[in-house]
Amino acid sequence: MTDQQLYLSYSSENEVGGDGGGEQQERQRRRGQRRALLRRAVLRWLYQEVPPTGAAFNVSTRISRFRADVAAFWSGKLRNPHREGPTQILKPRRTMLVECYADREECWPDCARAASLVGELARWKARRQALEGEIRDREPGLRDGNVLFPEYAEWRYEDSENRDYHRVQRQIVDLERALLKGTRFEKICSSELADQLLLAVPAGLVRPEEMADGWGLLWVHPDLRVEVRREPEDRECIFENRLHLVQNVAAAASEAVLFAAGVQPRLSDQRRRMVLVQPPRGHRRVKRFRLD
Repeated sequence: MTDQQLYLSYSSENEVGGDGGGEQQERQRRRGQRRALLRRAVLRWLYQEVPPTGAAFNVSTRISRFRADVAAFWSGKLRNPHREGPTQILKPRRTMLVECYADREECWPDCARAASLVGELARWKARRQALEGEIRDREPGLRDGNVLFPEYAEWRYEDSENRDYHRVQRQIVDLERALLKGTRFEKICSSELADQLLLAVPAGLVRPEEMADGWGLLWVHPDLRVEVRREPEDRECIFENRLHLVQNVAAAASEAVLFAAGVQPRLSDQRRRMVLVQPPRGHRRVKRFRLD
């Protein structure tokens, strides 16, 4: 398991000499430690809630680029349509990608106007929420299905006759595009590999109204307890894309298996060979970690 997530480049900082370079390296080290704790907290949360069929750190979302911090998938049993093999096989039914950021600046690193845009986006989303309340009062026919509890009902806001709502919605889309264009958020989202996308940050670092539409938000508290501050929306993900991510999860997890088994690559005479080394010692004692 590696701490080099998403191929973040710090080369410009590492080349700085003197005391300033040492301070920057120390900040990088602490950031890496905090992100590692965030990933561990997310992994524990996943297996405590609805355990996935498989999960891994540092998972490629394309063939090799744009690695996600945590990826997981859930499979269901399916009757084998062929005569050969087992009568039941597993089919991936849901996939998830989680990005973990320890600092606010990491969330939107490529946007110089991130601070002002995030604040403006939050204000427009608050306006949209108020308009949605008006739509529910004035256009009850847009409600889908018969749900016992109104708070769980789904509404077709996109079919509303409220012009202000559609104007606000267009503004939100434009702001999110400006905020996320060219960032890893956008690239991972455009890979279309996950049914659900989430961001995990230290509690309070990012507010739910600042999130891009569709993304879920996890707050990780100092005791590494995970709180769902915003549920992710389900996205349309085709089977082949899910299967691609499942294979990438398996490839990423194999690195942890090799490390735990004490099998490591070595270069000898320009040839790569696998050698056996002493496996890492197991730590069975429960240890308390904190995200401070």
